[in-house]
Amino acid sequence: MPVPTSAPIAPELKTALDALREGIAAAAPAARLAELQKQVDAIDIKLADKHGNYSQEPALIDQLKSNEDVSRLLRDKKGSCILNFDAKTTSTILQTKTVLSESGQGFGTSGVLPIERIPGIVPEARQQLTVRDVLTARPTSLPVVDFVRVSSPLHIAPPVAEASTKPENALQFISSSEKIRTIATWLPATRQILDDLTELNGFIMSSLPYYVNLAEEIQLLSGDNTGENLHGLIPQASAFNTALLSASKGWNKIDIVGRVIQQITVAKEIQPNFIVLHPNDWYDMRLTKDSFGRYILGDPQSMVRPNIFGLSAVSTTSISSGSFLVGSGDPVASEIRDRMEMQVEVSTQHADFFTLNQVAIRAEKRLALVVKRAASFLTGTFTSSPA
Repeated sequence: MPVPTSAPIAPELKTALDALREGIAAAAPAARLAELQKQVDAIDIKLADKHGNYSQEPALIDQLKSNEDVSRLLRDKKGSCILNFDAKTTSTILQTKTVLSESGQGFGTSGVLPIERIPGIVPEARQQLTVRDVLTARPTSLPVVDFVRVSSPLHIAPPVAEASTKPENALQFISSSEKIRTIATWLPATRQILDDLTELNGFIMSSLPYYVNLAEEIQLLSGDNTGENLHGLIPQASAFNTALLSASKGWNKIDIVGRVIQQITVAKEIQPNFIVLHPNDWYDMRLTKDSFGRYILGDPQSMVRPNIFGLSAVSTTSISSGSFLVGSGDPVASEIRDRMEMQVEVSTQHADFFTLNQVAIRAEKRLALVVKRAASFLTGTFTSSPA
């Protein structure tokens, strides 16, 4: 919209000028009146120059349309043109405009735009802990768990003739014990970060116990009984007899599991109810097909508990790929004795943590693994070959 060539004098100023004229006409002599009139005329001229001589520069698009070189370039679709702009045009039409954008304003703590934060902290990849679930566990209040077992069993009683002396039998015992072991870890943190990042406290309280339980699972399977390690199931288990496999008949991983059960049964040990194996080995067996392409361990669409020959398949990466452990969760065979279940404590009583406003967060548990019938557990590899 064009600006008018002249602008009216402000009402207040016009009123003051009119009053001045009237005062001059009434009181001033002719010479003084002429001088004052010149001053008023000068003021009117300045005001007219300030408000009336302003003219808006044509818009850039209008200047381009009126330029003959630009019109020719648009018409012929070739050639070139030169545009000249004076300083006034450059400062008014071509001046740089700052655009408000999300990238310019920023996000998060240093920006002005709000962000949506999903509550909580996404944990790292964690395996499912399953070994403890197949064993029996009960508490104890003492630091050492002792048990008595038969070292020399009774002889089978023979038939005896009437009025004959009955044969004497003999029985011997031996005691064994397992010490309570401690599995623990801790993490330092400042009080400020725990107060300001509310999700961190819950994350730590769930993460520390997980890694203690992960260490427990590894110890239950493979602890070598040295130092403060548990006496694990695999080091105490008997070895699988590879002579049970037949090279002429052929064998696969499923056959090995069947032969392991056979070996335990023949040894008159407690019947197994679980097998611990690596996920790679479990899915090798689960995907085994017969000559017609049918899955031997069942329809993939059926939601069944993972098992093989009645054994619960405990799939875990806590055991090496290619290895297995078959055994029983019956307390007569083995059991976990818990001296202290999982405990998480927070304290400033560590070194100079109190003065530094830091805290120590500790997670720990105390337990022993008591294996009473070691021969009820067999271990081996799926790469075993017949002797």
